[in-house]
Amino acid sequence: MCQAGIIAAPGIVALEKMIPRLGEDHRNARLLAEGLTGTDGLSVDLKNVQTNIVHLDISDLGVASDLFVSKLKEKGVLALTMGISKVRLVTHRGIEEQHVRKALDAIRSVAQEIEGKRDKTSTC
Repeated sequence: MCQAGIIAAPGIVALEKMIPRLGEDHRNARLLAEGLTGTDGLSVDLKNVQTNIVHLDISDLGVASDLFVSKLKEKGVLALTMGISKVRLVTHRGIEEQHVRKALDAIRSVAQEIEGKRDKTSTC
């Protein structure tokens, strides 16, 4: 296996450099999750935020997750769909606290935009 060193190098870097970084990633995910609680149309189960992953439930917004994720992307926030009404957000190397705060603003903005459009189309 001539390429074993190439395959092993990222693992060595991860073990030597990235394990201490995990604590920061977990704190950033917690900051993100806590910052999203209380935002109309969004919910996060804080007891499930124990790593660098945040699962966001957008079912109360009444839109599909792919639309929500595409609107986030327009604002510079990358996320993944996890079914029709769930969105996955992940913190990692390169994501600092100021990035999390900008992401919070963008996510809230998208949620408010969708809420506003829904209110205007409501017949009640």
